[in-house]
Amino acid sequence: MIGLTHTSLHPQLERKVYQRRPWGINRNCTPDTKQRRHENTRTTRTAPAKPTEMGDYYRGGNNRDGNRRAPKRRHRSEEADGDHPRGGGGRGGRYEREDPLQRLKRETIQIAESPLVKIEDAIKNIATGFTAGFADEDFREGYVQCLHDLVVEQPFKIPFVATIVRVANSESEEAGKAVIDNMAEALQRELQIGDFQRVKLRLRFFACLGDMCGKPGVGPILDALTEKLPSYEGEGNEGLLLEILYIILITIPYAIVSTSDFDESIATALLEKLDRFTLIKAPMQSLFDPFAGNTAPYNDPRFEGQHMARALTLNLNLFLTGVRDNDFTTIQCLPTPWNDIAASGTAHDLPELVIPDEYPVDKSLLFPDMYLSVFADQPIETVPPPGDLASSLFRDAIVDTINILDCNRMSVSRFLIEVDCFFNPKSFIKRATPYDRVTEVANGDQLSSWKPEDVAVDAIFSQLFRLPTPVHKLVYYHSILTELCKLAPAAIAPSLGRAIRFMYRNLEIIDIELINRFTDWFSHHLSNFGYTWKWTEWSEHLNFADVHPKKAFILGSLEKEIRLSFATRIKGTLPDAFKELIPEEREKEQPVFKFDLTENPFKTEGKALLIAVSERKEEEEIEPMIQIIADLAAEKGLADASDPRALARDAYITCICHIGAKSLSHVLSCIERCKEKLLAIGLEHPDARRQIVGSVLSYWKDQPGIGANVVDKLLNYSVVAPISVVEWVLYDAGPEALAKTYAWEMVATTINKVNNRVRQIVAAKPSVLGAEGVTKEQIDQFEETLTNAEAEQALILSEVEKRLGELALLKDEDESANGENRVWVQWWAKGWLRAFRRMFEVGEDGTLQINKSANGNGYGNVEVKMADVDETEVEAKVEAKDEAEAEVDMKMEVKMEG
Repeated sequence: MIGLTHTSLHPQLERKVYQRRPWGINRNCTPDTKQRRHENTRTTRTAPAKPTEMGDYYRGGNNRDGNRRAPKRRHRSEEADGDHPRGGGGRGGRYEREDPLQRLKRETIQIAESPLVKIEDAIKNIATGFTAGFADEDFREGYVQCLHDLVVEQPFKIPFVATIVRVANSESEEAGKAVIDNMAEALQRELQIGDFQRVKLRLRFFACLGDMCGKPGVGPILDALTEKLPSYEGEGNEGLLLEILYIILITIPYAIVSTSDFDESIATALLEKLDRFTLIKAPMQSLFDPFAGNTAPYNDPRFEGQHMARALTLNLNLFLTGVRDNDFTTIQCLPTPWNDIAASGTAHDLPELVIPDEYPVDKSLLFPDMYLSVFADQPIETVPPPGDLASSLFRDAIVDTINILDCNRMSVSRFLIEVDCFFNPKSFIKRATPYDRVTEVANGDQLSSWKPEDVAVDAIFSQLFRLPTPVHKLVYYHSILTELCKLAPAAIAPSLGRAIRFMYRNLEIIDIELINRFTDWFSHHLSNFGYTWKWTEWSEHLNFADVHPKKAFILGSLEKEIRLSFATRIKGTLPDAFKELIPEEREKEQPVFKFDLTENPFKTEGKALLIAVSERKEEEEIEPMIQIIADLAAEKGLADASDPRALARDAYITCICHIGAKSLSHVLSCIERCKEKLLAIGLEHPDARRQIVGSVLSYWKDQPGIGANVVDKLLNYSVVAPISVVEWVLYDAGPEALAKTYAWEMVATTINKVNNRVRQIVAAKPSVLGAEGVTKEQIDQFEETLTNAEAEQALILSEVEKRLGELALLKDEDESANGENRVWVQWWAKGWLRAFRRMFEVGEDGTLQINKSANGNGYGNVEVKMADVDETEVEAKVEAKDEAEAEVDMKMEVKMEG
């Protein structure tokens, strides 16, 4: 049948022969014979009639009853190579035998994924296939590269890959040595460049090889890294030291379960050497605690506020000194497929590694993960307790899988659903076991009560709520949770429900930034599943003050949902008691234009200004209309003597907002068209930019999230300054605005832009100053830009510290707030202050590292104490930017935003 695809056949004949292929044709006959036989077959071999079914109709079958004709096949001559629907292109198509290398790669990549396939048989077959084709250079290089990639891309499968290499080594000494040499070269290369995640996974692979790497196994490498740790001690190196320390600690369990001489006594001796290093804390570690320095709701208090390196040390000590009463906890959760396969071969000593004294990485970006679990307070243990070594082992493998495979959330979700396939089967209870039946199914203490879906969800939330920043964008973790729910709704949905209730139950002690992340995820997740939630569980909290964390979370979630949909739909998904939280004003398609109201003293002038702006009149025509409003306000005694054009500016901004209310593209178009005028009115008064922010939020008072988005666009165009946004939220919006999600968004987004701008300028400094042909004027201009950016950053931090400090104590005019509101406003102010100190990288000593670099040199050389900031001088520097520099700033901000 393969012969039917010869290109010597006529295209039409070839198409017909291909179509009738199932009946078979003698490949030795001539083209003429094939043609005659095909014609006879077409007339004599008619398929028996059968009733038309719905599937036949949609496939175009049985045209007697269906209205569709069968799709016409394309000529093979019309298809490019490889384009044929049956694959392959050229000879053979789907009937061509699969290339041995590709088949072996596919089987290796799919190892351990199916519980229906016996692991021992699969490993033996793969190892035999490797050794059988080892003599072929292309085959050897291709397969070794496959193993190389699998180790660093799919951490779950490292023990199984190591077992394949063990078995292959027992069959062919050269095959085992080729893999070890390749992996050792890669390990040395990754160690030199500071790719610590890959270094960790390579060491895990060598640990799983056991005595194939010699009797000591991976022990000599761990000893060498341990001996090098003292040289990394010093200020600014805490993150680097903890990173290498964690690599050593997480490798120890895999080395113990291997067949090398690395046993528990060696592990105990190694831990004694490492113990003092585990007590080291990262800079600002207290600000990284997800529970804001309060008591965490864990059943085991020893793990409160601990980074994962310290938690892993406690796990190992408890394992080495504790009593083991089952066969699925601690290191017994790890898979040991090599124990089920007899494989003995020649040992290959690992090459000696050269451990660098310095690493070309930005040490300031190295900080350890803090321990966080959303299931650690349950009466029934559905995840390993914090003190169990299995907790750290599961968490490490899952987190690595999530962060490495960020290019494919579907594959990540599938691996997480099947997480129980990659560990000891006894460590997990059956998937999708209801929480109230866990104890019954686990049969007391004889079997595990750990739910695989809970372990996976717990690890995802640990990354979603990672401080100070997650590894990837937050939406990536959102999408994984969404895909998990779609793949296994019966298993994942109940786990997410318990995680949500944990977060909601502990809102009063969770970091403010994490509360806002939780609100973002919760509303986004509901938007993917019809906005359905058991809101009635929280009905008792509707009577709380709006500044109470639980009530603020409910209000913030509904506001986010409305931004993702529209108010009428969201209101229809709520119980009656919650519908009152969405007023009728929010259901309007567009805010009310205040100059349409009869009681507005400038209704005629405001409408005329709106028409002029919408008709794109020139500035020469619009300016007199703005001045008319200012003069009229002065005549009626409504103008402020210190700023007589304030009401006129408000009218102009309101008109722009009303024109752009239809969509984001409308408002961007209007801002772009009126940019020159907006820049001009922002310089009319020291508080003009701050007033512009207020005018935008006043227009969008019923949908402040949209207003915050518009302000962000104005910030990109330098119409408003970062300090004006911060001042409006902290001073003009009122103390209770601290509980609003839009207020947090405005300040947090602004501060992040300012900090990123400083980092970008500092990172560009070596390339700019070292560029060929750079003039002194260009250097001076660059230095001035950096100075202004640093001054702006210091001014914002000073204002944040000052105002939030006042609100935390409720001084002056804020003392009139009622008792309950005052307590919660103080709580929000302290939380905001903690979060923004973390964003500005303010240490516990109150020092701001202004220009934290991104070029591997750690912190910059400028340190500013809060008491040393001269606000008057800083404000003068910030306001000294001329229009040309403002244009440059706008372009940089737009680029950053993109």
